[in-house]
Amino acid sequence: MSNLENMHQKALALYEEKKLQEALSIYEQIIQLNPADEVALSCVMDIYLELDDKFNYYLSRANVNIAQGKLEYAIKDTKKALDINTEDIDARRKLARLYKVDNKTLKAIDEFLKLLEYKNDDVDAYFELVDLYMKEDSLESAITTARKLYEIEKNNPNVKNMLAQLYFRADDYASALEVVEDELLKIKILLQDNKNIEARELLEKVDVLKLNPLQKKNYRTIKAQQFYNDKKYDEALSEIEEYVKENGPDAVSFQMKALIYEEKNDDFSAYLNWGFCKKAQGKFDEAIVEFSHAHQKNNHDKTVLIELANLYQHNKERFVAIEYWEKVYEIDKDETAREILAEFYYSEGNFEKAEQYGKAIERKEDDSAGLIDKIMAFFAKK
Repeated sequence: MSNLENMHQKALALYEEKKLQEALSIYEQIIQLNPADEVALSCVMDIYLELDDKFNYYLSRANVNIAQGKLEYAIKDTKKALDINTEDIDARRKLARLYKVDNKTLKAIDEFLKLLEYKNDDVDAYFELVDLYMKEDSLESAITTARKLYEIEKNNPNVKNMLAQLYFRADDYASALEVVEDELLKIKILLQDNKNIEARELLEKVDVLKLNPLQKKNYRTIKAQQFYNDKKYDEALSEIEEYVKENGPDAVSFQMKALIYEEKNDDFSAYLNWGFCKKAQGKFDEAIVEFSHAHQKNNHDKTVLIELANLYQHNKERFVAIEYWEKVYEIDKDETAREILAEFYYSEGNFEKAEQYGKAIERKEDDSAGLIDKIMAFFAKK
């Protein structure tokens, strides 16, 4: 029997003996070990009901609803708890996070702001607010919030780096450099500010072997940017290729490639990589525009044609997609394109076209002529 099972049995025995506080203590220990233990969560809710503690009853009932994925009910229960005690920080935080998980960003912001009214030095709430403001594309509000936290936590390196990152996004490099603690972020800011010599000196001092996986990932892109700033475009591309080998292709790698190819005056490759960048970002209409530009530069590139076909299919523009699949097929009789075209024309009732692409059409024999002959023969015997 596992330790959790023993704890459950002990808590149940205490509950049946009406030793509610002792049972409650054990159930809370169980929840610490397994936050999704619905039996323990339900028992805690029942105990608070028996203790006539409505505030904690509603919060514990919210936890049961969270475990069951019923966020709407969890939010309602947490609000009922706050109606009883509006100043409880933990309940307010719970409500704010529930709104955040439920993608109700503005309501989550309101709740974290209320939390700060009761506890204006709550570091966690400031970090949450910055994250929420960025989701709302409100960079100015994020910076204002981070500044307030910086006044409280001036020696906190995480706060400094967060504020520096926000200044960096706002292109305020001077302010970012005043507060930044992270060396790689500092180098990145210097490079963006075209302070290449200073950035290169710091980059040469970095001990790559001591970097964690995330730092190594950033190191590659920073190194690529340094080469880019120095107009060493082939070296920059080489760094990006190493980055892709280690981390896989992503929007960052495609963007950097696009910028490099622009400097190399390779318009086709630039448009191609901008297309992949926009696609990786989920901006499919913008991706179509970029791939279309690439197609204009090279109308026989198979990769571009396939990307356009798939993007138009994603946008439910089937007939446009089919035009591109036909162009793909024309290049090298691509098997995937052939199957797609055959099925498309078959579904449209264009059997002649479907057969051209290898679709076997089942045809019912026309027996009407044979039937007439049989009838005539029958009457001839009379």
